[in-house]
Amino acid sequence: MSRLHRELLKQQLMNYDYSNTPVDKSILVELDYKQITVSTEGPEGFTHWRSSGGELGKLIEMMNTQVSRHPEYDLIIVDTI
Repeated sequence: MSRLHRELLKQQLMNYDYSNTPVDKSILVELDYKQITVSTEGPEGFTHWRSSGGELGKLIEMMNTQVSRHPEYDLIIVDTI
């Protein structure tokens, strides 16, 4: 049953009309989980990738790299520690 549910969700996602979706580009850094997520959403669809683990210095280095590559993206830093 869950496999069928997952397939239906995937089909709906792939057939979703993104033509009226506002453009959103962001780099989310979650310091407490030591992870970074880079995502875009808009009329052309969406992309999303996440990297996690490692030490804080490596996370900051990765954040700086992504900000340099994508200066037009919003940078969001979350620290709940």
